[in-house]
Amino acid sequence: MNSQRASNRIVQTTFLTFACTIAAWIGAWILKTRLDGSFAWFSAGLGSFLYWTAAKLLIWIAPALWLLERAGLSAREVLGLRNWRAGLAWGGGVGLLIALTGIIPNYLQGRPILPAQLDFGLVNVLLIAPTFEEFLMRGAIQGSLQERWPIWTANMITSVLFVILHIPGWYFMGTLADNLTQPAGGALSIFLVSLAFGYAVRRSGSLLGGVAAHFLNNLF
Repeated sequence: MNSQRASNRIVQTTFLTFACTIAAWIGAWILKTRLDGSFAWFSAGLGSFLYWTAAKLLIWIAPALWLLERAGLSAREVLGLRNWRAGLAWGGGVGLLIALTGIIPNYLQGRPILPAQLDFGLVNVLLIAPTFEEFLMRGAIQGSLQERWPIWTANMITSVLFVILHIPGWYFMGTLADNLTQPAGGALSIFLVSLAFGYAVRRSGSLLGGVAAHFLNNLF
């Protein structure tokens, strides 16, 4: 009974932490739009990159570390660096399978397969986003939910929350309606790839599985 109560508290704490994270993330977007209007330096390039990196550290990583502590998990345990080979193998395999859905159409239509140039936006998409998002979602949230539910239940719930995490950005970029209503891509695509990321983490026993798969998905 005490064990069940403890696991229920972990679930409640996880959902509360995520709700607070979303509220703070919306605040970060509101602040960014105001800074963009007042200071051109924040609107693109290095300024935008530094802003979003700092925001993710404060709003995603700090609460994730706190949540792991509350769930009795360590960051080292969640990262699973001892299983880095399995992480790269499973993440690479899953990521390449997902990437084929972009590579094949681009190749057939004569469009570039890889990004044309390296800039701060690309660094964010390829390095910061996969690492930080996976630590928050697959590491802290899915890891905590697994204390109460089986892996697939935890993965499904985490994937729904992963879609919700993207909604503030879609709203402030003016793409919310398109991402929620289009039959392919958008919210549905985010949900499905999230399930794949969670699967890679589970099979490899390492967060690197999710990071590698996420990286390849964003690359292509």
